[in-house]
Amino acid sequence: MHWILQENLFKEAEWANLVGALERFSLPYSVHKVVPFVGELVPPAEIAGGKVVCFGSYSLRHAARAAGWTPGVYDLDDADFEVQRAHWGARMLNAASVVVRFADVRFSTAAPYFVRPIRDSKVFAGQTVDDQAEFYAWQHRVCALGEDTGTSLAPDTLVQVAPVREIYTEVRCWVVGGQIVTASQYKLGSKVTYASVPRDSALVAYAQARVAEWQPHRAFCLDVADTADGPAIVEINTINAAGFYAADVQKLVIALEEIEA
Repeated sequence: MHWILQENLFKEAEWANLVGALERFSLPYSVHKVVPFVGELVPPAEIAGGKVVCFGSYSLRHAARAAGWTPGVYDLDDADFEVQRAHWGARMLNAASVVVRFADVRFSTAAPYFVRPIRDSKVFAGQTVDDQAEFYAWQHRVCALGEDTGTSLAPDTLVQVAPVREIYTEVRCWVVGGQIVTASQYKLGSKVTYASVPRDSALVAYAQARVAEWQPHRAFCLDVADTADGPAIVEINTINAAGFYAADVQKLVIALEEIEA
């Protein structure tokens, strides 16, 4: 399988691990700049045939679709928060979220809230809103003034709004073919902390049980958290655009090559 990699996107160590694994197994790859939002590759990818997978920004899905690459990008566009909640229900951290248009977001108390687009579209990152006045000012700029934020964020963008819950630790699991092949902690409390997590850990076992219940694609990332109320699903992410943290990239490369063989 040919690997398309976006230039200057991943952290230096992540890049070294990915390229090192591809070269170790003599897998073909090419490096490209990606035109933001439209996903055009510079230089263009000239690939004679066979399977192609892309790793980089979410906009690579446009290039993959246009070229008809398989697998291209394991796109989660049809598995938004409401689809996830329909399958996993109360097991989700923010199962109590209210889904509204971005233009209609209102906070009923002064407590912090979590706000995120319901789709894995990257129009803005999920965020904790502590300063509600600042959020309303941003909302006004986008909705009333038509400010171009450099993304496709619009008044009608559907978002989820939920009270903030206390999280002890957060772990990302890379799922391929129904199995978690590697996992990495990425947050300890509010601090960003990367650390490899063994597959037999309790939190990874919880994630694997959720994958057994439902999976949105044959390859994706599943984030889980340990909370005061026990383990919970945070969200899913497109595996092609999720980065690697402290994951075992070699295991991920092998797993993807095997399911696409």
